Amino acid sequence: MKKPEILCQDYHFYPNGIYTTTHKYNLQYSTYDNDLKEISLSIRLYGTQKQIDKALNEYMERTQVALDESYNFKVEPKGSYWYDIYGSKADKINKQTQIKLDRYNKLYQDQNDKALLINLR
Repeated sequence: MKKPEILCQDYHFYPNGIYTTTHKYNLQYSTYDNDLKEISLSIRLYGTQKQIDKALNEYMERTQVALDESYNFKVEPKGSYWYDIYGSKADKINKQTQIKLDRYNKLYQDQNDKALLINLR
């Protein structure tokens, strides 16, 4: 049986002003600090296409954000549109991208091949 292809995709959402509550323990004062944090408007998902679709739908349902645009996060081959746009920085950007993809792959494997959701904010 063929192993499903692993993808990494960035998703950007329309701003909607939705916030979530955060709770942190303040050691100095021995109290809990409560604050509001805006829902991330950019996320990166890593996994199979089926895992990514499920995680994206769950994220959008939970946060009530609307999808604006999405991009593949990958090493760009020479001659591709983005490689040419990056110009002289293309090889450096590709190297940094590969380092991140390798790190995501290790995390993915450490979590028994469960999709990763990474906040990009």
